[in-house]
Amino acid sequence: MALATDAEIFAEQGYIGPFTLWEPDEMTAWWKQQRRALLDPGNTARRVFDNPVNYDRHLDIPGLSRLVTEPEIVRRMQAIIGPDVLCWRTEFFPKNPGDSGTGWHQVETYAIGETSQGMLEATEHSPGIPMELTCWVAFTEASRENACMKLIPGSHRQWRYDEHAPMRWNAAAADNSFFGYDYADIKIDKDWDPEQENVRHLEMRAGQFFLFTARTIHGSNPNIGRRQRMGFAIRVVPTHVRVYGGMTEFDEFGHHFDLDRHGCVLVAGQDRYGLNRMAATNAWGEPFAPVERTV
Repeated sequence: MALATDAEIFAEQGYIGPFTLWEPDEMTAWWKQQRRALLDPGNTARRVFDNPVNYDRHLDIPGLSRLVTEPEIVRRMQAIIGPDVLCWRTEFFPKNPGDSGTGWHQVETYAIGETSQGMLEATEHSPGIPMELTCWVAFTEASRENACMKLIPGSHRQWRYDEHAPMRWNAAAADNSFFGYDYADIKIDKDWDPEQENVRHLEMRAGQFFLFTARTIHGSNPNIGRRQRMGFAIRVVPTHVRVYGGMTEFDEFGHHFDLDRHGCVLVAGQDRYGLNRMAATNAWGEPFAPVERTV
């Protein structure tokens, strides 16, 4: 019997992986270098977004610039969403010892917060092909004890949350919230309990990654261990998706974001649509090198 392809597994589960990018020792040494760069005042001054969230540091940290075009990652993205791929956002997801778990949530257009306007808009629709994809890279070990991700396989096929319903951000919210947003408030069926589903806990070694659509209901466990868990999300879309369409700024997680310096990165193939502002180089003037159009 032939083995299922990445695309077939993804269609069934809403995610694929984990896969190994680097061995743990290699990732640990690499991440140590990136931490130093993140704390460098010169690099901080180059940030696209001036706030504590640390969005899009791939635009000013060379190591992260190269990570978003890593062929081992990008070719698996191409197998899911096609040959032409844009990175529209990256972000860090730390969980320190004692931190609560991140509540279950489900999105697609990233209409997060008090507005119903999504950040992503598909201009084409292909059955079975998601309009967005996230690669979650484990910079450290991610175990059930120290806050690994959790998902509900197959949940991408049914909307359980109304992502366009407004939510209020609450800085004091902890357990079962998504960094201050309570998705329980926007459940379509208030009696539905995600904990009663077939929950999959994605334990990973440092240097591993997995891919998922944000339509797959996901969250994370609390960190009851003694070590920080650090994950890094690379968020991508096919080139037919409009990013931040018409927006010049937005508010999220209690912070204000000005889009004047934002740009998408072509990580694979070519951009035949020209819908988005692009970043051809990082803040150091180094060009991004898209993976070839292999699919």
